[in-house]
Amino acid sequence: MDQTKDHYMEDLQVGQRFSGGPVEVTAEEIIAYAKKYDPQDFHTDPEKAKKTVFGELVASGWHTASLTMRMVVECSPKMKGGMIGRSVERMSWPKPVKPGDKLYFEGEILDLRASNSNPERGIMRVKNTTYNQNREPVLEMETIVFVPRRPKTA
Repeated sequence: MDQTKDHYMEDLQVGQRFSGGPVEVTAEEIIAYAKKYDPQDFHTDPEKAKKTVFGELVASGWHTASLTMRMVVECSPKMKGGMIGRSVERMSWPKPVKPGDKLYFEGEILDLRASNSNPERGIMRVKNTTYNQNREPVLEMETIVFVPRRPKTA
């Protein structure tokens, strides 16, 4: 799909897929993010992390979600006025993200419909999965997103 032009709900279809990445994760980025947003030992201190349930430094799940969002924006069709998140459902982190991991994103449109309350926008449900380089899921979620509808011509 052309990333240089604006798209509308009517340009999308159920079953459509998007993919992005890779994004490489470094220890320095894991630590910097966690010091600011999730300052737990297994995210901020490689030595202390060895004595935790993970046994090593791992990324915050919120860091993984932020990296996923970056890939979503980069690989999804450019929507007129942007896509506006309404909710995240069934979010899970099946495996931790570690320094050196390369992350990949896949999204699939599960549902697409016109909004009942606002005829200018549609509602899209998307299954989002972020994988590491071994194709192991590290983040799974469904999102509900508002997308613009094509204006009716006069």
